[in-house]
Amino acid sequence: MYKPLQLTTFLLVCLVLIASCRPSVAGTPVTDEEFDAAVAEAHDTLGTLREALLSPRESYDFIGLKVRFIGETTYEDTWTQPVDYFNGYFTIRMIDGVLLDPGLNTERMVVIPLKRVLDWVIVKDDGTLIGGYTIKLSYEHMTPEEKEEFLRVTGYRLK
Repeated sequence: MYKPLQLTTFLLVCLVLIASCRPSVAGTPVTDEEFDAAVAEAHDTLGTLREALLSPRESYDFIGLKVRFIGETTYEDTWTQPVDYFNGYFTIRMIDGVLLDPGLNTERMVVIPLKRVLDWVIVKDDGTLIGGYTIKLSYEHMTPEEKEEFLRVTGYRLK
């Protein structure tokens, strides 16, 4: 009579231990390997961005390109607005200024090589993201409270 109860209790304890041992990324920093994989995925899917530049849909609220600007000893990753793509180069419009170069201020048009592109995103009018691989990676590493605040502030809809 007590053996089934003991076995059930043992199985429940094992299940809880196994579930608690599963690695969780929430609240941990993004690793270089994870970041590099997100950048590779963004590069593999750049065709979607180029199509959106050629024929944007009315449902697109924002089309963005994350670019790395490199200084002598440091770098800065920032979101920009792609305007055109030709032969391995994007023409972008600066959304924010870059601290590394005071000449790269808001609204400035800049031509950058494809190798400096880190990510791309299309934000639809309902908040759905297409692309945004580094955004989604950062989201995976947020605590539940940070995720809630992030979604509240940005209005994004992430799966």
